[in-house]
Amino acid sequence: MLASGTSGAQDEPSHHQHQPDASVQFGSPKGYAPIEVRDGSVAGFSLEVATVQTRSLKRTIRTFGVVTFDETRTSHVHPKVRGTLESVSANFIGKTVKQGEHLAEIYSPTVYAAQLELVAALKQARGAGDPLVESARRRLQLWDVPTAQIERTVQGQKASRTFTLVAPRSGTVLARQAINGMYVSPETELLVVSDLSVVWVLVDLYETDVPFVRPGTPLTLTIEGVPNGREGQVAFLPPTIDESTRTLKARVVVANNEGNLRPGAFVQATLQADLGDALSVPTQAVLRAGTRDLVFVVSGEHVEPREVRLGASSGEFVQILSGLKEGEAVATKAQFLLDSESRLRATSGPGGGHVGH
Repeated sequence: MLASGTSGAQDEPSHHQHQPDASVQFGSPKGYAPIEVRDGSVAGFSLEVATVQTRSLKRTIRTFGVVTFDETRTSHVHPKVRGTLESVSANFIGKTVKQGEHLAEIYSPTVYAAQLELVAALKQARGAGDPLVESARRRLQLWDVPTAQIERTVQGQKASRTFTLVAPRSGTVLARQAINGMYVSPETELLVVSDLSVVWVLVDLYETDVPFVRPGTPLTLTIEGVPNGREGQVAFLPPTIDESTRTLKARVVVANNEGNLRPGAFVQATLQADLGDALSVPTQAVLRAGTRDLVFVVSGEHVEPREVRLGASSGEFVQILSGLKEGEAVATKAQFLLDSESRLRATSGPGGGHVGH
């Protein structure tokens, strides 16, 4: 696994990485000159080299996240009419309910009056499908009066004082404001019910890492309180950055059949971002010299300083956008010595000026 790292230049992720033009001729940057190599060493220091070549680069990103409920499997329960809660059966957070299970009994004068209208329409009906009966029945359905309760009203031709609010889905009660005797209206959120058999993990991605992650990027999750890690992949990247944390919340969908992934749990995440194939060198071959990035190309009995433009970094290797050709050899040790020697030779050349193009 490659360690995470960033280059000193702008990262430019792509599965079709830019390759330097092999026909371009390079020279030493201003203020530098080539160095002579004797018996494979410079000033008594042996040179170690690496080959410039195309490699498959992967960037390891280590970050954090949190378990939360799946918004697509969550229902916010509101009444559709004004009324009073007379009995609340979903009376504590964490209770498990099944779809269609009774959550509360509501007394609503509006619903009671609509039931009386239905009873009256039934007594005056002129056969099956009477429009007044169907209209009264439809009104009760739109207010979420259970179908079974409407049928009891039709069969018994008697209005019920209260109607039952039922669970819209199977799941766990995550939030509750419903209290016996409470006056409610359509804007009142009584309960939040979520199916926790599948949960989301929201992983923080810093802005510098966002360009390297896409839906499908694999990752490993280590979750506090859960003995075994989970493998997964990024399912969704939101379009906006959180202004307060400067992070993007990448979504990971995780199965929770055992029920041990609890919303709010802390998560450590390791992502493997595929940067594609790119011309690259070991990171230690690059010397950061102010605003420039330099490498030292070893060719025969000479070492030539070369300015390069860097792309994405995997930590161990860094992409070369320009300045090198495939197959060249670069020094991976004693860069500061080579830098000093090259500068010294440049200043001691004829006229003390630049030599070594």
